[in-house]
Amino acid sequence: MAHIMLMPKLGLTMKKGKVVSWLKNEGETVALGEPLLEVMTEKVNIKVDSPYSGVLYKIIGDKGSSYPISVPLAVLAEEGEEPASLESALAEALSVLQAALDGGSDDAGKEKETKPIKPFAIFAGVGKISPRAAKLADKEGVDLGLINGSGPNGKVVEVDILNYLAQANGETNAELRPIDPLSMRGVIADRMSKSRRDAAHVTLMEDVDLSALKDVREQLNELGSGKRVKFSYTDFLVKFTGQALLEFPLVNSRSTAEKIEIPTTVNVGVAVALEEGLVVPNLKNVPSLTLEQISAKIKDLAVRARNSELNPDEIEQGTFTITNLGSYGVEGFTPIINRPETAILGVGTIKQKPIMVDGRLENRHLMTLSLSLDHRIIDGSLAAEFLGRLKEMLENPYPWFELEPKEMEDLVIQTGGNESPHELLEAFSGGLAELKEEAPELAIGFESLMAPVFCEGELGIMEKELIAVAVAIYGKCEYCIAAHVYNAMNAGASGDQVLEAAGVAVAFGGGPAMAYTVTKVRACIKAFGG
Repeated sequence: MAHIMLMPKLGLTMKKGKVVSWLKNEGETVALGEPLLEVMTEKVNIKVDSPYSGVLYKIIGDKGSSYPISVPLAVLAEEGEEPASLESALAEALSVLQAALDGGSDDAGKEKETKPIKPFAIFAGVGKISPRAAKLADKEGVDLGLINGSGPNGKVVEVDILNYLAQANGETNAELRPIDPLSMRGVIADRMSKSRRDAAHVTLMEDVDLSALKDVREQLNELGSGKRVKFSYTDFLVKFTGQALLEFPLVNSRSTAEKIEIPTTVNVGVAVALEEGLVVPNLKNVPSLTLEQISAKIKDLAVRARNSELNPDEIEQGTFTITNLGSYGVEGFTPIINRPETAILGVGTIKQKPIMVDGRLENRHLMTLSLSLDHRIIDGSLAAEFLGRLKEMLENPYPWFELEPKEMEDLVIQTGGNESPHELLEAFSGGLAELKEEAPELAIGFESLMAPVFCEGELGIMEKELIAVAVAIYGKCEYCIAAHVYNAMNAGASGDQVLEAAGVAVAFGGGPAMAYTVTKVRACIKAFGG
């Protein structure tokens, strides 16, 4: 008897499938379990095996069209079957298929190409004009001084005049791109809209210092060089996120309108950008995987995602998603939850920024993490604790890998020479003494200028020296900083008063003044007894 091949259900959430291609032609023999067609569903292309053996009698599911599950796609004949029986089965299959909703075919994917740069026109009406453009402009009464030429060297051509006339008449041109609900873009649009509508989105952001993780990564990559293993920051993020989710199971939850599911495994999805959209394969049971296994799986899933070779189970049953826009230079953003999950972690770019560490200014490697959560399920305080725990592990990764920190002196911001405050003061004083011998008129002139300034008056000497400290910091003169900090403290100023004066310089001098304040000024205060 004839067999009718139906659109199979290839995933828990699948409602429709798109026929990408038929792997057999009509009239060819098909074996049981042999790949018969390729179907795309929810971002994954899957080769579907034939449930029957026989001859492919008639294909009725067109390539490029979408069909609901369980509708007829083809009729297979058994050997020696009567034509009448086959035609009867075909008629039945066609009548059922006519009731199904067909989707339009997707637009063909376009390859990325490097676009040539055409410089912007700066001034109008300075280029040459083609004869046809001049004739049309004269006919329509167009002022050529208003036209920006698109031809070589800004030459005004006929199409420029036509475009100007169309714009003046209120005409617009637009390319219309229909969205197939079963295409990847259609699936993404539907899921993102539902997530935004159903979940109460809240996003928390936290800057994380990855300087230590950078050191750990370099050490582990050196250890793994013999095995040609090279770990990425994403590998570490997945591993530490998996550990944090073990400690905060509610953040690892899935939910519907009626219930909250707390999975017993931690399955972390890593978003992979494709030219036509996005797909999120997930790593199952992350806490049980080694860092090397995680690294290999992420690379494998990404390659197969871009080649449309993922299996349905590799994009299902995720419990948490990580999406990384750092490679695009994005710092922080508000990712949309990949429902039915209840949270998602957005990863920003790594940038070097100056921050205070143990009393000195260092150029640390900072990354912004953006945690979006469903506030119906996860309270803000719990989410903050989860994010804080993840930050704690990322900023001190050494014990997790049984490593010791290496010196990171390259992080310290150098603000000038390496002389100590006493050496600077001695060099300044000694220089003045030598100047009196070599060029006494210049030294006397300098002292004559300074003497009436640094004497008792409406302002005391200490106050004037504190003002000089601020001026020296603003002017970034290390010798002057040392001399005036010394003089101010010798006149009775405390270390706090010197720092207060330095704060004035910071207010006007910004980052450079701050750099001198937290290095040279603090060193001088300590050296001169503050």
